[in-house]
Amino acid sequence: MTTYPSGLTRREFEQELDRLEVVSRFPEMPSNLFDEGPHLVDTPLTPWGDEVRELAVDAYRRFIHGETWITGGGAREMEAEVISWMGGLMGAETPTGFLTAGGSESNMCAILTAKQLSGRRGGSVVFPDNGHYSLHKLCRMFDLDAIVVPAPEGRLHEVDPAAIEAAIRPDTIAIIATAGTWAFGSVDPIAEIGEIAERHGLYLHVDGAFGGYILPFLERSGYDPTIPVWDFRVPGVHSISADLHKNGMAPPPAGSLTFRDEALLAAAKEICPPNGTMSGTRGVGPIAGAWAMVRLLGQAGYEAVSLASMAMRDELNAGVERIEGLEIHPGSRINMSLIHSTTLDLRPTAEELRRRGWMFAARSVPAPVGMVLVPMPHNVGRIAPFLADLEDAVGLARPLDAESLSASGVSSYGF
Repeated sequence: MTTYPSGLTRREFEQELDRLEVVSRFPEMPSNLFDEGPHLVDTPLTPWGDEVRELAVDAYRRFIHGETWITGGGAREMEAEVISWMGGLMGAETPTGFLTAGGSESNMCAILTAKQLSGRRGGSVVFPDNGHYSLHKLCRMFDLDAIVVPAPEGRLHEVDPAAIEAAIRPDTIAIIATAGTWAFGSVDPIAEIGEIAERHGLYLHVDGAFGGYILPFLERSGYDPTIPVWDFRVPGVHSISADLHKNGMAPPPAGSLTFRDEALLAAAKEICPPNGTMSGTRGVGPIAGAWAMVRLLGQAGYEAVSLASMAMRDELNAGVERIEGLEIHPGSRINMSLIHSTTLDLRPTAEELRRRGWMFAARSVPAPVGMVLVPMPHNVGRIAPFLADLEDAVGLARPLDAESLSASGVSSYGF
């Protein structure tokens, strides 16, 4: 048996990989109700799931040694094809942009572009309080004031456009809205916010990390023809982020930032040369994996994936609503459900579910804890067992009182 320069044999190395896979809980993937990556599996709705996933991972492997500089010709073609296709589905006539490491980087690059166009060294950015934590991070990093607009009283998933407009200051450079909010799954009133942005001459970025790769397909499949217009069909929208490693099913890290036109991409490249991205050297593996998913699935495939995910979400929601004391927070337009209670402290319930092997995200709003689940194709057949364990674990919940409302919640991501 070969012994490598470090002293490890191949068998010892493979045993260590096996151990680390178990620690990472990869064998428990069907019980992971909040994850990112290539989630396709064969189901009646996606009978080609396993094969497509394997081909995307193989594309990732074949390009894993590359970068976007000298050996990046193929990757740049792939990137342009993904952006052009998806940008067209999102309503842009001449979409441009690039792939990123995920929604955080996409949001950062969008606001750096807005800052470049404004000519300001500082300034402020306005966004609803349902915005992703990366928005606060980028404001701190880029010397911008975060002007956070509270939700209407008692309607956490909603946004008041008038309040957004009232928050604009003379130094405001951009507004950010969300299509697929964390953790409500709602879509901000982007058409109204777009009008506000145009009136004030402001850059409008849409964070579609969760919603970007499912909303277009839910609309086109006929699942939900009432989805409000949220994309480049709104004239005021300048850029949209959308994560391929979420509902795009691609191996992470794979996000995207799409601009309405070439002039906006040129501004991004001025402040972040040469690509417009935060990183200079970019690995090609994620680009190849994302391209493979887009090429192999196309619109019809993504519609099937979206319908499969929503079928599980609807099964989950219906089951939760039959359990006394539990509610599904209103407003979700995508495969995201926020389970909470107005009468029970669900912290013991959440901890028991995690003890039983279920993986999900948690948040402290509504207090003291809500459980966030995002069903995807790899969860097929797991909704009914989860509901059974949830109903059992609710028996551990305590009555909600003032003390529990002010107490700390559970770990957001379970680690």
